[in-house]
Amino acid sequence: MRRAALALAAALAAAVLCASPPDAGPPPSAFGRMVASVGWIADGPVDPRTVGALIGIAAGRPLSEAETGDTIRDLYGTLLFSEVAVDATVLDDGRVSVLVYLRRAFRVRSISFRGGGGLSGEDMRRTLPFAEGQPFVASTLSAGADALTRRLMTEGYLEASVEPDAVFDEKEFAVNVRFRIDAGQKARTTGPFFDGDGEPYTAAALAARMKAKPGKPYKESRARSDADRVRKFLVGEGRLRASVELIAAEPKPNGEITPVYRVSVGPRYQIEASGVTEKAARREILALIEAQTFDEDLLQQWVEDRRRSLQSSGHYWAKVSADLGTSGDPIPVRLTVEEGPVYAVERIDIAGNSAVDDKTLRSLLVVREKGLPFLQKGRLTDADLEGDVSAVLGYYQTHGWIAARVEDVVTDGSKPGRLVVGIKIQEGPRTFVTRRAVDGAEHLTPSDLSAMLTVREGEPFNPRAVRLDVSTLTTYYWNNGWRDASVQDHYTLSEDRTKADVSYKIEEGMRSFFGKTIVRGNAITVPDRILRQVTWKEGDPFSEEKIADTQQNLARTGVFREIQVRPQPADPENQSRDVDITLSEARRFSLLYGFGYQNSPGADTNRNDVFGIVGGTYRNLFGRMRSASLELQYAPLSGRGHVYATFLEPYLFNTDVPLTAVFFVAKEPIQDVDIDRIGGYIESVRFVRPDLRLGLRYEYQQIAPSNPRDLSTIEVEKFPKADQPIKQSAIGPSLFYDRRDDILDPHAGYYATLAGKYAFPFLNADARYGKVSGQAAWFTRLLGGVVGLSGRAGAIFPYDIQAGVPVPLAERFFAGGSATGRGFDTDVLGIPGVTVDVNTQATVHEPADEPGNCFPQYPDLIRYDCSPGPRILGGNGFMAWSLEYRLPIYGNLGLSVFYDLAQVWESPKNINFKIEGVNGLRQSIGAGLHYLTPIGPLRLEYAAPVVPRTIPFDVTWTENPDGTPCDPTKGDRCREFGGTTKEKGRILLSIGYPF
Repeated sequence: MRRAALALAAALAAAVLCASPPDAGPPPSAFGRMVASVGWIADGPVDPRTVGALIGIAAGRPLSEAETGDTIRDLYGTLLFSEVAVDATVLDDGRVSVLVYLRRAFRVRSISFRGGGGLSGEDMRRTLPFAEGQPFVASTLSAGADALTRRLMTEGYLEASVEPDAVFDEKEFAVNVRFRIDAGQKARTTGPFFDGDGEPYTAAALAARMKAKPGKPYKESRARSDADRVRKFLVGEGRLRASVELIAAEPKPNGEITPVYRVSVGPRYQIEASGVTEKAARREILALIEAQTFDEDLLQQWVEDRRRSLQSSGHYWAKVSADLGTSGDPIPVRLTVEEGPVYAVERIDIAGNSAVDDKTLRSLLVVREKGLPFLQKGRLTDADLEGDVSAVLGYYQTHGWIAARVEDVVTDGSKPGRLVVGIKIQEGPRTFVTRRAVDGAEHLTPSDLSAMLTVREGEPFNPRAVRLDVSTLTTYYWNNGWRDASVQDHYTLSEDRTKADVSYKIEEGMRSFFGKTIVRGNAITVPDRILRQVTWKEGDPFSEEKIADTQQNLARTGVFREIQVRPQPADPENQSRDVDITLSEARRFSLLYGFGYQNSPGADTNRNDVFGIVGGTYRNLFGRMRSASLELQYAPLSGRGHVYATFLEPYLFNTDVPLTAVFFVAKEPIQDVDIDRIGGYIESVRFVRPDLRLGLRYEYQQIAPSNPRDLSTIEVEKFPKADQPIKQSAIGPSLFYDRRDDILDPHAGYYATLAGKYAFPFLNADARYGKVSGQAAWFTRLLGGVVGLSGRAGAIFPYDIQAGVPVPLAERFFAGGSATGRGFDTDVLGIPGVTVDVNTQATVHEPADEPGNCFPQYPDLIRYDCSPGPRILGGNGFMAWSLEYRLPIYGNLGLSVFYDLAQVWESPKNINFKIEGVNGLRQSIGAGLHYLTPIGPLRLEYAAPVVPRTIPFDVTWTENPDGTPCDPTKGDRCREFGGTTKEKGRILLSIGYPF
């Protein structure tokens, strides 16, 4: 089978190459003649834009050997063609007609595997000597089979057989490569063989530390884990320089494999600790050994780490030393720690600053005096002090005092446990720029230079600014074609060091330009979508910045596994630089699956249950960088879940406008009510700038309670009832402006969001309202921590009120929970009886001959079941404010204290800035811990209302025990006093900052 596949491949390749073009190349007499026309012929489908862009011969120019050679080289460079020939025919008028002949090369379109012995498809693809998108070469089939066989042998499959096969698509000049793998029986491992000096340990003693026992199936990864396991054992025995490495796996005639390890035990060391427990010191040393070799440098790192840790805890004068013995068995490793007393900074004295005030200099310091408990401990470390000295010195040098000197002095304070930090400054004379000159800038105007250079005549002299100007000028030249440009600076100071003469000397060199762009390696991705990511055009000045931008653009598509953008040397004749883009496409299909646990606050059962999730994504659909995905989530106990189908078109109508289309079906909880949602939306979101994102979204959906009777449990008199499903057709823009320094853990900056929505009657939709909401947040550093301030607001404006259709419940505003009003339950902060229902709802119990759960608390309601509040109603007006201080404690662990204000009103006209009262903003305060993870901070907080209230509630029912509607106008008793409930504090666990 394998030989047949190779023979077929060779035969097809020969058939493609059997014909020759009319001429192997232009006759010498054709060069120098004017080109009348240029055309090309291919024996298979090709992208006209790709071929046209790479043919360097143009009508109206003389035919040259250089352009002909470049055309042949560039077309070959795409790896699309097995042969390229240029023919030139001399016409009667002396001009030439040029025809380029192209023979398509077969390329690998796909690689698939049947079998594999437990290896993943990705693992096997990495083993092969070729990849999808590369030219097909018959001999690589055999080489690929051999590589897979060797890879399987390392996993213990000694008798594996691999049969390659190739299916040719002669219309598309593509090859689908398949490997049939019969892994066979997996070999068993024997006892390990140790090569090297293992004394004083026997081979049996070392083997006893391994998990792979004789007779077990062999696996290379397990054998390597055993090597690490033995090394850790030896290190734990004091052999701190021990090394164990798997160097071979020797097959035996009986089908077994012997793993071979190179072992170096090394001398034995004994840690002798003073001032620190031996256990702690040993643990720290072993942790360092995981990343580096045990030597003097490692001990010095331990000394520095330990002293830094002690200083952070207040032991500023701590002494730490480490000494490595030179002989003995064991060799002593002496670790000494003298913690000393705990100190705090009493005050900071700044002396010698006659020109700069104390306030300016203190703002540069990290070291702080002891202040508020837990917030300002006044700790002092050498690293912080050195950084402060550098900051002060940097300020002086960047503001003209280039000869300034700054020293630190630490002395005892006025009482034990206190320190005085002295910052002594020698300012020296201040230097100003008296002259700035630029020589050699032939392609920059004086206005261009003035805009780029930061050093200006009459301003304080700053050596760093000079170096920055050199970098700015160099970057400009390199990004505008002058890749060999060099910029040198020179400055001269007057004798009294008050004046500086600054000059820049520029050598521009030759200017180069972008030539052809040659793309190779794309198996299915259409060239047009790839070339969209290219940030230059042929003839543009060459720019390294554009090379990097193109690399990033290609990476952002998520379509390619490997990307190489390599400019070629400049052509000496025209200084053009071709660019090769070599791509390796990523796997197109990915699968997502898992399970989790969800908490949905509410009074009924099955609100807290497990859920399963499964989904799949297909990227690069039709080779046009589109993607489609399907996600299903389901919670079996509650029956809640959702299905989302998503399609992304990154270049709508061949423009730079992306479009996302989503269809969904969901059952989601809102307090005691399950809401069914079915619909979809189309949305376009685009980054106008790196910090500004604009979007536009249209959605159509049907929103209704799963059980229409549930509406009575969440609606009160002020909101119209809706017995039929609510259909909504809405469109709205969004804006997101972000200037934070870190989106997960901001320390400075701000962001603002604004969104709008307009619901209108379209496709039988009955929701009619306008909605606007926004948020702004600001962050700044303060006393070693971060202060954050956030404000949110929103308003909904219903119209056509006489239609009797309310704003959909899912669209109203809510407050309370981990993001707003943290002292109140999730989504139930509001005005009782208006935007939150605190009453207990009673419904007729079935069967009728059994008492309901209202009894015995409400004896008169023995035939009813009671469901206590509060329940969310939501409102059309909303405002919330949050002030938070976040302080790091240790590593990724931090402390937060916060103050929240929030309220939800029935109507936007009720929005006000009053605090507390009947309809004012409700206050809550709290504190908590947060731990920064790669996906955001994990928060554990406690919050409580500042003014907790005791709220009375009634028990209400809408149906009599006989099933008739309860009507108070007919004398029916439909309500009774139920009691009171008091607001309490609550504990919150969540991921992500509230703003």
